[in-house]
Amino acid sequence: MKKSTTYNRFLIILLGVMIIPISACEDLLEKRPDTDGARIPTDQLVETRDDMQELLNSAYDVLGNTYNGNLQNLFNCLNDNLVRPVQQDDLTSVWLRSTSIFNGSMANVFNNLYFTVFRCNTVFEEVDNIELSSLERSRFIGEASFLRALAHFEAVRGWAQPYGFTSDNSHPGVAIRLENSVDNIERSTVQQVYNQILSDLAVAKENLPEMHPLSPAYANKSAAKALEAEVRFQMHEYDLAYQLADEVISSKIYTLNAGVNKYQHPQPGEESIFYIFSAELNNGTIDNRAGGFRGNYFPLENPSLRMPEDLYDQMLEFSTNQDTLRAGLYQILDNDGNISYITTMFEAEFFNIPVLTLTQMHLIRAESAGELNSNLDQAIGDINAIRERAWGSVVANLPSGASDQDIIEAARNERRLEFPTGWCFNSRQQKEPQCSNSIQPVVVKLK
Repeated sequence: MKKSTTYNRFLIILLGVMIIPISACEDLLEKRPDTDGARIPTDQLVETRDDMQELLNSAYDVLGNTYNGNLQNLFNCLNDNLVRPVQQDDLTSVWLRSTSIFNGSMANVFNNLYFTVFRCNTVFEEVDNIELSSLERSRFIGEASFLRALAHFEAVRGWAQPYGFTSDNSHPGVAIRLENSVDNIERSTVQQVYNQILSDLAVAKENLPEMHPLSPAYANKSAAKALEAEVRFQMHEYDLAYQLADEVISSKIYTLNAGVNKYQHPQPGEESIFYIFSAELNNGTIDNRAGGFRGNYFPLENPSLRMPEDLYDQMLEFSTNQDTLRAGLYQILDNDGNISYITTMFEAEFFNIPVLTLTQMHLIRAESAGELNSNLDQAIGDINAIRERAWGSVVANLPSGASDQDIIEAARNERRLEFPTGWCFNSRQQKEPQCSNSIQPVVVKLK
């Protein structure tokens, strides 16, 4: 009885102690901030040019958390370049086409795209409320237009049936957000989404500078043209896709990388038109935007994401040097007789992430020329420039006089090989390789 009485008194004291801070918390929660509501008005957040630049930087920042491999991995699970992921439930559900609202990886990518849109819309809302030069105003509007177009483009490619799925593209697309509101809005049609993307890109091309005054990591006029080339290509408007890709290539601002691995550091690569920048900060820490890639393709002993055998075989076609060419980035993983195919592309601790590249422009120009059955000699040159870099010789080159269909097939094959771990925006099932491997593959043997 004494023990019971003591225990009961202890509970009474404990409950009393707990009630006191709860009451205090209630008083605290009832106190309103000095500002109207719980949110600081944007006209107090964006008061100067530097505030506007920081706001725009935040849009780039959220894209950096999207293009760090998270977006590419999700979309890559929808094409033919990955086998079923290992020990990665979110990506496995995408690979199986069985996703739900509980898929956190998918939700984060989708949300981040619209966070980007939200922040760009805030730029439009506030750009006339602060003192800016005409050049600064144009640049802010151009960058916000480019980023909003890019975010809507990735959203509609990932969460809607492709352009051309219906004859008038009236099938459901995604929500077009041009104002900052938490209200639910209906999905626009795919045609309406593409119209808005093109409208934003027209503004971006008009206002963006040829070269950004702060850093090449920011969008410029070439980035807007390159993105529109991809958009027009996705819309099967091959004449405009060809023209835009040709303008970017002919500018001579960018040149093809000497190596095949586009994920480089500290420089992003000479062919990166728009990229996500990873950097070593002044305090010695790393602003690493490569985690989605490295976390799923590394460590090599047991990566979550692996390639199919036919892609690996195609990688080795025509190869004569395992160490320095395209094939050097791919290996066989032998785990007690269980064979799988992996990439060493993301073995580095951190690296820059290319989003728009000169390789993409060459492939768009080549395939568009094939579709139009015009400028075929130039298209053959585009394909051969990429193949000579990949194989280190002319052994895989298209012959002079190759047909339009030969060029189209070659462009599609090269797109799959050049971007096996990225979002392959025009993915199609590939044919079996015609040639056997000419070298012994590297085998990673687990002990």
